[in-house]
Order: sequence, then C-alpha cells, then structure tokens
Amino acid sequence: MDNALNLAPLDLPAEPSWWPLPASTLMLLGGFALAVLLWLGYRYYQGRLKRKALGLLSQLEGQPDLPALDSLLRRVALTYFPRNQVAGLSGETWLAWLDEQLNKKSDEQLDSSTFMHLKDSWLSGLYGNKPLEQDQWLACIAASRQWILHFKTEGKC
Repeated sequence: MDNALNLAPLDLPAEPSWWPLPASTLMLLGGFALAVLLWLGYRYYQGRLKRKALGLLSQLEGQPDLPALDSLLRRVALTYFPRNQVAGLSGETWLAWLDEQLNKKSDEQLDSSTFMHLKDSWLSGLYGNKPLEQDQWLACIAASRQWILHFKTEGKC
C-alpha cells in the first residue's frame, strides 16, 4: 500500500470575484451617491444665496443708504425664515431679532458691533432725517455682513 496513487489533481472552481458587484450593492451605492449629490447641491444653493446677498451688500458699501441696507437684510431674512416671523418686525424689535438669530459659537468670537449696539444710529438713520456718518455707516455694513455670514439657518429653506 505504499504505492502512490496516480490520481489526477483536483479541479477546484475559480475563487468568487468581487466584481461585478451584486445588484443590491450597486443600488445601495447609487442611493448613497445620489444622497451625497443632493446634499452638496443644497449646500451650494444655500451658499449661492449668501454670496448674492454679500455681493449686493458690497454694492451698497460705497453709498450710505440705510433703507436699502435694511431692505436687503429683510429680503435675506424672508428667504431663510418664515414670513410670519419676520414681516411684522420693525424698529428695535427688528434689531433685537437680528441679534437673536446670530449663531453664537463658543469657539468663535463675534464682534460687539451687533445691531443693538448700533440701535441709536440705525434708528435715527432709518426713521429720522439725519444722515449717518462714515464710521456709523461702516459699523452698520460690518454688522450686516457679520449677520449674513453667521445667522442660524433654521428657517424654511
């Protein structure tokens, strides 16, 4: 029995390949890719609105026109927040609401040039016949830019 048997080598089937992927895996990957693309499109859309508002703000920067600046902030607010929350605000309550919507993170220090700090010059420039001085105008522009860049987007978009 010590004789080696002359047997043919075993014919093993080929190892299973990872390609082509099963249809369920392809559908899962496709769904994930679609979700990522939709999320990126939404983020781009949100950034586009802010970029457009910042462009309009930079156009207003050279000419002190507080009603136009207030109108721009209202348009931005109506884009991101429900109409019933924004439309009825005016005067000091409008400025307080703008300050309230700022996203105050602990690691990010925002300027003290918030709207309530600019209340006197903002209201006299908006409702009075007194034009703003250059430093007051620049403070209003800085506060508006800060608000457009950092407000909380918990609105309808």
